[in-house]
Amino acid sequence: MRIDFYIWTVRYFSSRSKATIACKNGDVTVNERRIKPSHEVLVNDIIEIKNKDKVYQLTVLDFPKSRVGTKLVDMYRMIRDVKSKKIAHNKINHSRKKGEGRPTKKDRRNLDKFLT
Repeated sequence: MRIDFYIWTVRYFSSRSKATIACKNGDVTVNERRIKPSHEVLVNDIIEIKNKDKVYQLTVLDFPKSRVGTKLVDMYRMIRDVKSKKIAHNKINHSRKKGEGRPTKKDRRNLDKFLT
């Protein structure tokens, strides 16, 4: 089964064309190799999908004939790992403390009033 068709049938993308574009952009790897959308997937292949802000790793168990419902997806794949990019960003505080860095517009106006 083609990789773009498989990841669409197990509901990682809302349309097959989005799955194809993700394969072309390199967001989908099979056994740690970048692949084309026409790549044939085999049972026990490890697929890694980068979709929006998450990275999914799954193992192929079987092939559905057509798109399946959310309750039946686990029959065809086994989730290995789900990583979120947001977790790393949330741990780092990107905002500056008050009084550090450039003055705000309000601070500059107050400085101008004070100096004139």
